[in-house]
Amino acid sequence: MDLAMIHATFRDWTADLVERGFAARFAHGFEPVAQGLVVTAMLLTARPDPQRRAYGATRQSPPERPLARLRYLVAVSGPNDEAQTEQALLALLAAVDRQPAMDLLSAELPPSWWLAYGIAPRPAFQLEACLTERVVRPVLTAVRTHRLDLAGFVTVHGRVVGIDDAPIAGAEIELLATGRVVRSDHRGAFRLRMPNGGPGADPGWVRVQARGVEQRFPIPATITERRPWLLRLPPPGD
Repeated sequence: MDLAMIHATFRDWTADLVERGFAARFAHGFEPVAQGLVVTAMLLTARPDPQRRAYGATRQSPPERPLARLRYLVAVSGPNDEAQTEQALLALLAAVDRQPAMDLLSAELPPSWWLAYGIAPRPAFQLEACLTERVVRPVLTAVRTHRLDLAGFVTVHGRVVGIDDAPIAGAEIELLATGRVVRSDHRGAFRLRMPNGGPGADPGWVRVQARGVEQRFPIPATITERRPWLLRLPPPGD
């Protein structure tokens, strides 16, 4: 994962909490007074990845290789609702468990650490993220490229609309290959990350459900942010 993707992953986790009904937002640093539920991810340490040397010279290495291990403190704070805070923290722990480039750590911070920051201890855990670097090789022939992140994923941009092209908010879009589910916003727009299968691979299918209508769509080979994929759902009963 590159640094931008690590930060995007934290924001995606917070967005998933919002989809579950939590009034949550993301912050990199601790706030003196939290308004609503706040997910904080704070970088504690960075160290060279011990696996870096195992990948050998650049010409022998894969397209990406380990660079460093970043240790983050992920905390949840908010109003005096312990049940809600616990549910949010458990959801974040489950999200880390599903992320192959991140590992949960059993270490705990001493009370003096919280005291140094002038804040009360709050529910938190530590994780370690693998920061990778892309190996740049000479390009001998012109190739068509797509924007990819370092974890081998592509982002599909789309909109769910009705027959009259009116946006459909709250539609459920499921990537059938992985079970990943997202929902469309008030403009019908959605973003769905999916594994990159490489040239010639079948992009797969999605299942869309909204307003009592369910339909499957094959994912086009080329989708851009400027020209999103339009998923048109028929009205109920058709």
